[in-house]
Amino acid sequence: MKLWPNADLLVDKLYKPSGRLIPNYPLASSSWFRVGGAAEVMFFPEDEHDLAIFLEKLPNDINYCVLGNKSNVLIRDYGISGIVISLGKAFSKIEVVDGDKILSGCSVLDKKLSSFALQNNIGGFSFYNSIPGSVGGAIKMNAGAFGQETKDLLIEVTLIDRSGITYNVKNSLLDFKYRSSNIANETLCLSALYQGYHSQYHRIYDEMISIKNLRNNSQPLREKTGGSTFKNTKHKKAWELIELSGCRGLSVGGASVSRKHCNFIINNGNATARDVESLGKLIISKVKSVTGIKLEWEIKCIGSGPEI
Repeated sequence: MKLWPNADLLVDKLYKPSGRLIPNYPLASSSWFRVGGAAEVMFFPEDEHDLAIFLEKLPNDINYCVLGNKSNVLIRDYGISGIVISLGKAFSKIEVVDGDKILSGCSVLDKKLSSFALQNNIGGFSFYNSIPGSVGGAIKMNAGAFGQETKDLLIEVTLIDRSGITYNVKNSLLDFKYRSSNIANETLCLSALYQGYHSQYHRIYDEMISIKNLRNNSQPLREKTGGSTFKNTKHKKAWELIELSGCRGLSVGGASVSRKHCNFIINNGNATARDVESLGKLIISKVKSVTGIKLEWEIKCIGSGPEI
């Protein structure tokens, strides 16, 4: 793993928060692809106040990003420069509000949100059981599955910007589109208020089991992967275009296109991030050549690495 030679110097330049600052923090073992380099400096804030003060005092020339469950990101082999923020236990509170609304912290896993709704007889959240991320990421990318999206449930989100200012934004102002919102990269989600509806436990449970079975039968859930690799297009699903272009089973180095679901790239055990990204670019090229349609990444490729 490549180390950032000035990571300790960067820590020395930073305001010392209550939370932890860790130079050269390895990321591969906790990423879903199991690839990637280190964060130059990892910051685990103790709570919302700690995060706000840290951002307020952060010099403007130092970049940062936030990583959640690392399920829909490809971290390049040299890692991520600057600060990587990880929001932990202090941002994982979840509670029922006014009977059928749920207030959730941004680090709550989507699957946990779905299970919490089930336990409280609140319908509408079953699709989250199939999304391998956390609430903050789901909001930023308007995550969805099986015909539902985050925008269908969200009432408002609490955000914090680079200056450390916290504010609430209503759903209607987030410009939700397919797998996108207008939330800036440097803006962090802190919590979200969702609107569900009263339902019966067995109805919600049956719906979750149905979704789980569909996923088990169609997706490579036991592989090292980052979820759906490319966005669906207006007229065809990404997997159909990849199939039509003869890319099922295609490989580069230790990465290959899943034979079970060809919109999934998998790490066969020894892939590098460069292998995964190179394979993705090869798929985009082949699909464009055969169909005339250019696929867009759904997975976020972040950090730095060897040239492709």
